[in-house]
Amino acid sequence: MTKKSTPEDFWARVVGNRSQRNGCWNWAGATNSTGYGTVKYQGNAVTAHRLAAFLTGLVQDMAAPRDKRSMGFILHSCDNRLCCNPSHMRVGTYAENQLEAYARRRRKAYRGETHANAKQTRKSVALIKDLSVHGISQEDIAALLGVSQSSISKIIRGESYVSTV
Repeated sequence: MTKKSTPEDFWARVVGNRSQRNGCWNWAGATNSTGYGTVKYQGNAVTAHRLAAFLTGLVQDMAAPRDKRSMGFILHSCDNRLCCNPSHMRVGTYAENQLEAYARRRRKAYRGETHANAKQTRKSVALIKDLSVHGISQEDIAALLGVSQSSISKIIRGESYVSTV
């Protein structure tokens, strides 16, 4: 085992008072494009917080799970990408991690026509609402635009495309 592959070398690159559980212990080494600490440990490139969780027994594998439906992802309570303090981490699912990211506004929830699955534009939403106001049925509007009647209904009721018009 090389010097850079020892737990001692890893912890030497973590800045913070490790006798205090409250404060963040920040990774002082390299970071990836998303701002997480990265390190090569025993021939494997891993994130620093993941390695900290592994070295302290929080998880049994250095690598994150391949299956996004399984447990084993590391979630930060402090929302600090560089933090390696295991008391700021918990094990969860990929879905839980994503929900926390949206709740903390670390990820943007695309709405309206900016959503990847959007079928309507601001213009078509305005047209749908205008046709509805003028008595055209939801079924006829749906047929005209090639979408389902339930999609038209959601737009008219303001359940989808809320911020677009």
